[in-house]
Amino acid sequence: MTIKKIIAHDKYNPDNYQNDIALLQLDEPLELRPSVRTVCLPKKEEKDLAISNQHGTATGWGATRALKLGEKSKKGDLSKVLKYASFKIQSEQLCRKNARFNATVMFCAGDGQGESDTCHGDSGGAFVREAERGQDKRYVWVAVGLVSWGDGCAQKDQYGYYTRVYPFIDWIEKKIKKNSAKDDKE
Repeated sequence: MTIKKIIAHDKYNPDNYQNDIALLQLDEPLELRPSVRTVCLPKKEEKDLAISNQHGTATGWGATRALKLGEKSKKGDLSKVLKYASFKIQSEQLCRKNARFNATVMFCAGDGQGESDTCHGDSGGAFVREAERGQDKRYVWVAVGLVSWGDGCAQKDQYGYYTRVYPFIDWIEKKIKKNSAKDDKE
């Protein structure tokens, strides 16, 4: 299985990570199994689930050691298995105190103690929260954010920054529809 196409947001700004979101189109469907599962997209009627003081879980294959600002990971630093960690979503005020960012499309999360964090190589990984769905009120994992950037990782008084998924629901649905229609014609 390979990536057939990368669909990056046309207004992505690498200087401030604004609109840091992309979709990957695979050359064949994924086979779901116990170790390969899906996460749900947020629903418009749910509103944004990236809420201050709530906890979520981030995943990735990134560096497994703390990195100072500007320090790069080495090949041996990257995890060979998918890792996860749970963090508290921090307030907009705390996030702004530590960095300039657009809170409409981003949030920050972490413990601020330098204990656990997402890191170099985790970018694009999901930050999920549980939400009740359906008439049976079952819990599902919802992708509320995507790992975007940080000033180093696992550093005291620093947090990871995440792209909010909720503001991009229309963009995601439009791109999926457009690219699925192209596949139907091929």
